[in-house]
Amino acid sequence: MSRSAPLGAPAEAQNVLAITPFRRLWISLSLSSLGDWLSLLALVSLAAIFTAESSTLVHYLAVTGVVAIKLAPAVLLSPLVGSLADRLDRRWTMVGGDVLRGLLYVSIPVVGLLSSGFALRWLLIASLLAEIVALLWTPARDATIPSLVPKRMLGQANKLTLLATYGAAPVAALLFAALASVSNLLGALVPSMANPEADVALYLNALTFFGAAIVVASLPLPKHAVSKGSLSPNRDANTIHAVLAGRTAVGSGPLVRGVVTGLAVTAAAGGLVLGVGRPHVENLGAGNAGFGVLVAALFLGLGLGAVSGPRVLKQFSRRRLLGLAVVLAALALLFTGAISDMVLSAVLALVLGLGAGLTWVSGTGLISVEVEEEQRDSAFALLHGTGRLALLLGAVLAPLAAGFAGDHEIPLGGPLAYDLYGSGLVLMAGGLIAVIAAVVAYRQANLDDPEAGPGLLPELFAALRGVTPKAEEEEEARLTGAFIVLEGGEGAGKSTQVRELTVWLRDQGFEVVGTRQPGATKLGMRLRGILLDRENSHITDRAEVLLYAADKADHVEQEILPALRRGAVVISDRYVDSLLAYQGAGRDLAVEEVGEISAWATQGLVPDLTVLLDVRPEDGLSRLGGPADRIESESVEFHARVRKGFRSLAEANPDRYLVLDAREPQEKITREIQRRLRPLLPDPIDSSSEAVTGMIPVIRPEQEA
Repeated sequence: MSRSAPLGAPAEAQNVLAITPFRRLWISLSLSSLGDWLSLLALVSLAAIFTAESSTLVHYLAVTGVVAIKLAPAVLLSPLVGSLADRLDRRWTMVGGDVLRGLLYVSIPVVGLLSSGFALRWLLIASLLAEIVALLWTPARDATIPSLVPKRMLGQANKLTLLATYGAAPVAALLFAALASVSNLLGALVPSMANPEADVALYLNALTFFGAAIVVASLPLPKHAVSKGSLSPNRDANTIHAVLAGRTAVGSGPLVRGVVTGLAVTAAAGGLVLGVGRPHVENLGAGNAGFGVLVAALFLGLGLGAVSGPRVLKQFSRRRLLGLAVVLAALALLFTGAISDMVLSAVLALVLGLGAGLTWVSGTGLISVEVEEEQRDSAFALLHGTGRLALLLGAVLAPLAAGFAGDHEIPLGGPLAYDLYGSGLVLMAGGLIAVIAAVVAYRQANLDDPEAGPGLLPELFAALRGVTPKAEEEEEARLTGAFIVLEGGEGAGKSTQVRELTVWLRDQGFEVVGTRQPGATKLGMRLRGILLDRENSHITDRAEVLLYAADKADHVEQEILPALRRGAVVISDRYVDSLLAYQGAGRDLAVEEVGEISAWATQGLVPDLTVLLDVRPEDGLSRLGGPADRIESESVEFHARVRKGFRSLAEANPDRYLVLDAREPQEKITREIQRRLRPLLPDPIDSSSEAVTGMIPVIRPEQEA
């Protein structure tokens, strides 16, 4: 069964990055992305520093302006400049864009040193100009990618592009925190860098853009024009139009509403943290370093949730996972605003990011599976557009609302008081609204969930252990009995040993079920007739595997599992290993694929002991009496491959196998099996009977011959 590669799958990623022009473009993109994220943090911090002596409202309005300028153009203005960008030379558009952005960001601290009264206004102007340049730079980048990689690798190239774009966020945040932490030392060495602290980050930010420009300048790019259909899907489109068109095309079913609501909640929650994060950590006494740590925790959680969450909870219902992830993010946002501790705030930001990452990967996975293919592109456009709008609104409105809310001190009696800052109030209010919306999203996404287990908590705890509740119950029930299998080639003497062991175990007081494959059930008898009839030589190899698997599935469900649940000893003449040896090795089919089919058919039921009676094909076939069936009449070479397959299985798992030479006397073989079997046998008498009699059963040892 095939599956799509995860983001940045090592093998495919190495293949794409082995293409030198793309690798150089990817390095340039990584540097530019690092500069973008670093500039966001530095500019927000500078806006807060420039207005530190102003009123609370002005303080928050400055942050609002920076956030709006950094995020809004990409959402609202991309379609206006897209056609212009397509007419420009792509290489020099990227080179010029990186150089201009680097110069603009360098100019911000320089102007601040020369004219402090004009510093905030120039910060906003330069930021806006840099974002307009980025609107031209982004389409040039996206149009370049398809011309550097083969079409079959374009999907992985786009994944690596997304990885570079968003993976740079936590790196930039940690780098910003580190720069803020050592700013005092740098200020002592270079006085011009002493105040404000974020100047250092902007100088380094400019270097990243200059480095990206140098890499792209020497990049060999083809001269042919790129058609619209070949553009990267990462390219910004009219976000509002995408949202409206997506809702019209996909409809408003409960699942789509739940996914869209959940994504909007988590994106808005992240926007709230970005919008008021700098003033909030300042209120907590952390400053720029704390802001960097907070943002780094948010994005690290986002990546952790997107990559690790589905692997850890792979047995959990995807719809329930989506709902729980949204609730988790909402609660984390609520407590982030309520707690006045920097360390706990960073931990809660990590949890918020974790919930957002789980929401994103669960939502996109549900859309991929549940939405019809012809509507899937519109659905993804709806998700992307909703996420961008929610992030923008959350980041812009949060500092604005915090400024109007103001800071308050709530007396608690005596000298105690609770400082309720505008930033914390906005986070708590947003968290409360998010919790309500998260519950709505959970209910919508889980209407008529076909994957839901018996209960939310049992399914969650079972998923954390990597199993399903049903599988746990069946596993516990299976262990009350014992499952023994006799395997081997034709004429090995399996049926004889099944009969001898059945008599011996019943004499010891056990309930014994002697059975065989194929043909132990009504359906199995019909399948056995089809499979062994020499007239059915037209059966193809893969069809034969599925017929045997059908017999095993019915046999396990109808006979073996009920007997094991009763505590009986089940002895079967052939089981899964025969399918692997005969149809896998014998028919030259992939043993791993046959094993997956058989494991699914038998519900993963594994024998406690498999006895392999090893015999040479010539010797075994000579023991057969009567006309040979379809399998027995196969060539000696076929049976030799079967024997080799059995021996390979036994060598791979020696603890579960007992390999015996089928040429030995039948009585000796029986004694060897009995000796190995005794430690595996369950109690032949129920424990309640022992309590009544005060006695324990004794299994009589067989006398040695």
